[in-house]
Amino acid sequence: MNYPTNRLLLVSLAGIAVVAVGAAFWPRHGGAVARPTIPTVSAAAGRVLAAKPIPAPSGRGIGPDSPNETGRIPILMYHSIGDKLSGRSAALSARMGLNISPATFRAQLEAMYRAGWYPVNVRDVLSARMEVPRGKTPVAITFDDARRSQFRYRKDGSIDPDCALGILLAFHAKHPQDWPNRASFYVLPESPPNPVPFGQKGLETKKLKFLADQGFEIANHSTTHRSMRNMNARQLQKEMEGCVTYIRARVPEATMDTMALPYGSAPRDRSLWNVLLTDAPAGSAGSSPRAHYHNRCILLAGGDPSFAPCDRRYDKRQIMRVGSIPGNIEYWIKGMKRGSGPWRPYVSDGDRETVTVLASQKKKLAPAHLDGARLVVLNDLPPTTKKKASPRVAKTSRTEQ
Repeated sequence: MNYPTNRLLLVSLAGIAVVAVGAAFWPRHGGAVARPTIPTVSAAAGRVLAAKPIPAPSGRGIGPDSPNETGRIPILMYHSIGDKLSGRSAALSARMGLNISPATFRAQLEAMYRAGWYPVNVRDVLSARMEVPRGKTPVAITFDDARRSQFRYRKDGSIDPDCALGILLAFHAKHPQDWPNRASFYVLPESPPNPVPFGQKGLETKKLKFLADQGFEIANHSTTHRSMRNMNARQLQKEMEGCVTYIRARVPEATMDTMALPYGSAPRDRSLWNVLLTDAPAGSAGSSPRAHYHNRCILLAGGDPSFAPCDRRYDKRQIMRVGSIPGNIEYWIKGMKRGSGPWRPYVSDGDRETVTVLASQKKKLAPAHLDGARLVVLNDLPPTTKKKASPRVAKTSRTEQ
């Protein structure tokens, strides 16, 4: 099967599967936002070093830009950027957001920048002790399938300015301090159903090394891109190991420690979810340094902005991503209003040694998820006033009437 035909097939399958599996996770525009059902993670008692609310720092007060590290974190899901498709596949891909134009992607980056978002890799938002500048909201931009339109070399050896990577590099050059080179690429190894990563035979290793050298994340999207819904433990392990082996043979320094589910389809048997996180301790029988895998999180293929790592509802085995269906990312950029509403974004305090939360949001906190950071609570609650006691009225006895 040639590359264009194979990629069209993957686009179609992805569109159909995402509709079937992930539709419940997508928001409804123009009205109430659909909330996914996520199992609550029980929180054991943790050590809290500063539990009482304290006033805001002098001169700053409590406002929309105050730190709020229990807020939501946008993790965005992209596939193709400007692929040349036609016919039914083109229509399906456009409708499902599996192929957006370079102009749309550039406009979305500009909107993220204006909203105070700051790019990070997925592996950098999995701990309460993340490094994000004060006042910024972390955003993890992800790309699935290692498609050619994500990273393409032109005939002269330069990076195509209209591929996803070319657009990201140009945006970094425009904003070198506020927009570092960060994004997570969930790749597939070369196999009978799939081309080489990023679709240019002979250039795959060069591309993978370039991504790692520039600070981008290379991560696991399985070996065959088959649905994992009905797989057993050994099948799941092979899917994880095959991708890790292929990538580390070419880029040994690749972290390969986060994973995105093909089609967002998790094993039906929930007892197998942890198999996707790790196979066996390194060096144990039957494992090799290249084949061994350890995933710090599992990403879904749709949903709302993710819970913060210190949120009680956070579950590393099913982290939501915001899909790029038309208008969806723009919807969330506008909808994650700072300072009010149910979708308040995460706003960093700029110090990885502390976790700063608002008193009104403290109920969301899981102390066990602080990872050793010190808790700071800013008091944004209205002052309480004591009710004045009602004057007592003397009762008249019957004998006095």
